[in-house]
Amino acid sequence: MNSLLRKLPKPAFVFALALPLLWLRFGHWFYLSLDEGIYLEGARHVASGEVPYRDFFAITGPGTYWLYGTVFHFFGTSFAAARAVLCLELAATCAAICYLVSRSTGTLFAVGTSLLYLAMLLTTLYPIYITHRWDSNTLALLALCCLDRRPLLAGSLAAIAVWITPPLLFVAVALSVWKAFSPQPLRPYLLGLAIPTVAAVAVLSSQGALTGLIHALLWDSSHYASANRLPYGALAGTFRSFLAQGTIPAATIHYLDSLLPNLLPPLAAVATVIPVLAKPAFAPRRVEALLSIAAFAALAACYPRLGAAQLLFAASFLWVVCAVALNDLLPSRLQTRCAMAAILLATGATAVAWPREVMKSIDTPVGTLRVSRRHFVTLNDLLSATRPGERAFVYPYLPALYFALGLQNPTRYAWLQQGMMAPADVQSAITSLKNAPPRWIIWHDFTEAYILKNWPSSDQTRLRFPEMESYLQSDYHVVIPDGVPTVGFKLMEKNP
Repeated sequence: MNSLLRKLPKPAFVFALALPLLWLRFGHWFYLSLDEGIYLEGARHVASGEVPYRDFFAITGPGTYWLYGTVFHFFGTSFAAARAVLCLELAATCAAICYLVSRSTGTLFAVGTSLLYLAMLLTTLYPIYITHRWDSNTLALLALCCLDRRPLLAGSLAAIAVWITPPLLFVAVALSVWKAFSPQPLRPYLLGLAIPTVAAVAVLSSQGALTGLIHALLWDSSHYASANRLPYGALAGTFRSFLAQGTIPAATIHYLDSLLPNLLPPLAAVATVIPVLAKPAFAPRRVEALLSIAAFAALAACYPRLGAAQLLFAASFLWVVCAVALNDLLPSRLQTRCAMAAILLATGATAVAWPREVMKSIDTPVGTLRVSRRHFVTLNDLLSATRPGERAFVYPYLPALYFALGLQNPTRYAWLQQGMMAPADVQSAITSLKNAPPRWIIWHDFTEAYILKNWPSSDQTRLRFPEMESYLQSDYHVVIPDGVPTVGFKLMEKNP
């Protein structure tokens, strides 16, 4: 097997193996997540000619909206087209891990560690869906791959990552500092940073949205950071919760998957110093120092949400650091055995813990989706009652429904996060609803306990929006599709 792998480009082999598995796992799997709809709905607006910040509310960089908006423009507005991009990104991440590890280890070891990372993605029960974080972290990792040999490309990739997720400026700056102290010239990397930045500023200026972006970033600093702060490792699953969904071996793997994002940062910290302490004569290679700097910059970019699911976004950087350090610590005779063990473990874990929840297919305006039985009931009820193109307002926070049902939101706000949004934001949404009343309201009435579980740092004086709720209750009435009460939400229709 080792001789076969030597004849193939290692990252290409990993990419080719990972992509179909990721597509099988995530290509059509639709989950009513809180956040995925923000980017899908925003991209749908961009594909129809609208502009972030100017025409709809946004708090991240414009990159993800532009990326998926472009995909929808050329390939049609479909869930499968969007998920194809996600699967390509995740496969590219696995390939990048293989490349970075292979610079310091043997062929088999690099492949084994990257396949083990792939197995974690395939078996984790944390929802993996479209978000700006996967887009930007993939590009930042690729920038790290290109830094030495193609600094111009590395700078461009790092800049695009920042225009998708502004906190990844930590990584872009870290790479800049590294280049400044390296023998190679800094100028190509800085030029690479400048090209996408100038282009993005020019586009936003021409669209009248540059001021809106600045306001959004200021809004983030005063609203988002405080309300969305999560303590380190929060919301990780418990073994009991995973055991309720499957066998003991599968539950064990799912539980380890949930712990790994929390364990990787301290392991990477130890991995950075242990080789020096264990082998006094050992001088850390330049590449290992670069990997550690980039990894902890990516970790810093996760702030303020340092929960287990959010730490997963930085896991690829930390994975490389740990893999390279492990290879350095192992005697050469054990490195191949460890690599083979990693491949066998990845294969076995994927086979044992591949999610086996019974999924149902449902046809929607954005294609056929594979959903859980619970979400099938919700979507089927709403598809029966509403029609694509109708105006509706999903309250407070489930924007994926706009995208899946093809509904038109009359406000600028795809979501209103309780405990975070300013009174002016809520009032703006109410004004838009009064000026162009939608036919439908889809109301998911989050309990205060649910809000504080997901956003424990929320302003507890703003866990409800009484003015909005008063308006909805006075101008709309509850309807029951097919005479069967809905589960988990209220469907409301405009009063005659």
